[in-house]
Amino acid sequence: NAALDFNDLLLRTLELFRAHPDVIESYQRRFRYLMVDEFQDTNRAQYLLVRLLSAAHGNVCVVGDDDQSIYRWRGAEVGNILNFEIDFPGCATIRLEQNYRSKQNILDAAMGVIDRAAHRRRKSLFSDRGTGEKITFYESFDDYGEASFVVDTIAQLVASRQFEPHHPVPMAPGMR
Repeated sequence: NAALDFNDLLLRTLELFRAHPDVIESYQRRFRYLMVDEFQDTNRAQYLLVRLLSAAHGNVCVVGDDDQSIYRWRGAEVGNILNFEIDFPGCATIRLEQNYRSKQNILDAAMGVIDRAAHRRRKSLFSDRGTGEKITFYESFDDYGEASFVVDTIAQLVASRQFEPHHPVPMAPGMR
């Protein structure tokens, strides 16, 4: 059927651009500004497409966090973001280190784990939401034990009225 999957589409596009400079030039004129989100999860082919598309004008903005690269199993290369400043000279790097969701205890615990990783950019996460409560550490034998601990903890907090559960949004008729 000559069917193509997502990776095939990326590779065929690269082949087209390399074989036909007029085609890549037309796309470079059409897309003068590029923005790529979750750049830490790009693979080699996606990275090369960004390089080719931005080569004529250099107007490229990427957003990502090397500490959140989780798709290596599907070909993501965290080096794409770690080497961005080298591969795209003259770029500006803006570190977004303020966290608006978590309290400082959570950020400190996360950084205690993340800081041990090699080949990463140092950052100092901070929050204006206060220190937060003491973190509970629980080590389980398996995922079922971990899930049971979470469910039991939630049940205890609700039973002792330390926590008020949110009521789910009612489902539309026929969706139950």
